[in-house]
Order: sequence, then structure tokens, then C-alpha cells
Amino acid sequence: MGLFRKVEGQERADELIGGAYAGGRLAHAYLFAGPSGVGRLTAAQELAAAWMCREDAGGYCGNCRDCRRIFAFEHPDVMYTVPVLGSTPPEDIAELFRVRAENGISPVRLEGNTRITIDQVREMEERLSRKAFEDRGHFEIVLDADSMGVEAANALLKTLEEPPSDTVIVLISERWSALLPTVRSRTHLVRFRRLDEGLIESILQSRLGLDGERAAELALSSDGRPGLALLRAISEGPGNADSDPSEVLRQIGECASASSALSLASRVSGTLRREGTLELCREMQSYIHDVRRRLGGMRPVGHTLSYVRQDPITDEICVLGMELFRNAEIRIAANGTPAMVLGAAFTGLWEGIRKGGEGSHERRRS
Repeated sequence: MGLFRKVEGQERADELIGGAYAGGRLAHAYLFAGPSGVGRLTAAQELAAAWMCREDAGGYCGNCRDCRRIFAFEHPDVMYTVPVLGSTPPEDIAELFRVRAENGISPVRLEGNTRITIDQVREMEERLSRKAFEDRGHFEIVLDADSMGVEAANALLKTLEEPPSDTVIVLISERWSALLPTVRSRTHLVRFRRLDEGLIESILQSRLGLDGERAAELALSSDGRPGLALLRAISEGPGNADSDPSEVLRQIGECASASSALSLASRVSGTLRREGTLELCREMQSYIHDVRRRLGGMRPVGHTLSYVRQDPITDEICVLGMELFRNAEIRIAANGTPAMVLGAAFTGLWEGIRKGGEGSHERRRS
């Protein structure tokens, strides 16, 4: 029997963690690896709840004082390390926790070039050296663990090699291969996967009561991440269109000219800023790839998915779009100006739609 009640579609991870817990074989350190929005943080909290709960020996009750404090980010022995900027005040991190506890969806992540510092690792070591407030031990959750520099990672390595008794440490990472091999080797890897669209549709309908058409549209543009689909659904509004791949594709196709596509790119990049624009480029690739798979009658889709201003989205246009947004992702990650880079991708795709997918050689190489 597994432990996960709040995380859906991660049966293999649940089997690994639930089996270790039931058999009294929990490791002192885990690496929860996978894309954001698939339940890694929630799963870590569920494991923490099982570790701390006194009411349910087979898991966690969800209602006792320990369980409530864990999911509210308030338990004194369940602590979090979040990547920060040099000047990040504690109030900003507390606000991230408050919002996440309120809706259970929002990512616990600050904007900008954040890192886990060696000082944060030393603070963790100091906490673990002290007696726990309760009698159940310590539980540490490190978010975006791959953001650690070498110095911080080496400091953490000492803790992983000689962990205090009654301690569990969970590292959460989207780019787990970026962690030092020595750190990875001292944790038990648990993979979290992307979900298929049908399951995401079901989650959207059961949790939010969305109609089938809107749930299907959100699921298709979610890159297999239910958290992303849920977040978009609860924050729908005028600004949300700028981060929804299906809406972005529609808006590009509805542009009257290349200059209109450039203006759209400027507005979108201004709204999303660098990190959001980089994420949009990744999601556009995944979304257009999914649209491509549905061409040829594999599955009926609405006009916003397969047609833009009466111009059919062909296989050639999909190939062009994936290439343009892949190039844009690389250039923004290399510190390119988001508005300029996104403008090249938007105008290239706009031209491709008008020309039937051929695009210009220069655009495709940009």
C-alpha cells in the first residue's frame, strides 16, 4: 500500500516510498527527480507526514496537529531549503509558503538567478545538530537541489555521508544530473514522470469541475504536468493567455503582420520576464509536438489547436515551430534578450504559417 493521497499518477514512486516505509526501510536521503508540476514537493510532504504522524501507523491521518502543520509549512521539524538571491528577505520565502499552503499548487520558487548557498547548508547542519522539537526526529526538504554550487554541494555531502539519527533528507530536482555525482550516489533516486493527457483531464474535472473541452485543452498544453494545468485553470484571466501555449499559438496566427507578431512577443516577454519566457519556449515545443502527433485524424481537436485564422497547422509548420522555440530556449538560456529572441521565434512562425510551413532559411537558422 502506498502513501500518496494527494499525488496522482505516480504509482511507481508511491510503490517505492510506500514499500520502504511499510517495511521500516526508509533511507536517510532521497532524490525526488522529475519535471516541476508532477507532485514532487507534495509527495515529500506526504512522506514527512507519515514520518511525523502519531495517529496512523500505516501512513498519515491528515487531521492531527502534526499533519496539519506539515501541509501548512509550519511544522518545526519539517524544514525547507529554497534557492535564494543574495538579498532575499525571509518574508518573501514565507509568502511563497503561504500561497502554496493555500492552494496546494503554486510553485515554491523565487524569480531570478537563485542558488542554494553554503550558508543555507550550514544552517541545515546546525538544525540537525540540535534536538528535534518533537520526538520524531528531523525531516529536511531541499528544493531545486541542482542549484547548489560545488562548495554548497560538498558541504551537504558531509551531512549525507554521516547523517544524524532519526533524520530524513529529500532533495527535489528537475535537472538531477546537474548534481554532483557524489551527492547523487548517496541518495536513493525516485523518479516522478509526466502524466498522460487523459489523466490530467480527469484531475482537472474532479478537482475544479471544468467541462471536458476546457480540461482537454489545458491538459494538451500542460507538458504532462498536472500542477501547471491546475495553476493555469485557477489563474485564468487576461494575463494568463501569455503563458498558455495554445493561446500563444492562436495569437501568433491572428497577427495581421510581422510587426504585430513582434509587438506580441514584446508584450509576452515583458509580462513573463526572463524565467517565464524561457519556460514558455520549453512549453511551446512540447505543445506543438503534441499538436503534430494529432495531425492526420489521430484525434479531433478544436480550431485553436489545429487551425489559426483558417490556415491549417501542417506537419511542416509544427517542425518549424519546434525548431524556432528550441533555438529561442537556447539563446535565452545563454543570456539573450527575451524580447528580441521571442520576437524572432514569433515572426518566424507567423511567416511559416502564411507560407504553409516553409518559413525563411534565415529565420530557421536564427
